[in-house]
Amino acid sequence: MSHNIQQPQQQTILIIENELSNRILIERVLSTRGYRCISAANGREALAILDRERADLILTDLSMPVLDGYQTTQLIRARPGMERIPIIAVTAYALDDEGEAAREIGCTEYLTKPFKPRQLLEIVERLLS
Repeated sequence: MSHNIQQPQQQTILIIENELSNRILIERVLSTRGYRCISAANGREALAILDRERADLILTDLSMPVLDGYQTTQLIRARPGMERIPIIAVTAYALDDEGEAAREIGCTEYLTKPFKPRQLLEIVERLLS
């Protein structure tokens, strides 16, 4: 007799970050909590991933080549069904107005580099709960 035990759906996080070392670090932190991570080196790659995969949360660097985090967020927000997906903007520039600008274009939260793993996990878990 087989039992159909429903496994909880693993939540997927899309990491958009042009620095490989930062992508690896973020993936390590998130995967310790059981999140499935997919990553892109720029906004164009991220949009291609979103054409074929679903993400429960997006973490995007704001300064990247090809398509930066601002442009990428606006393009994601314009897609049907993606108006409400949590997007965390990450930047190395700790300017007050940058956080405000990120929120104005549709980012849900804002995180300044360097950040502690605990800070990242607190925001992710709050947005996905």
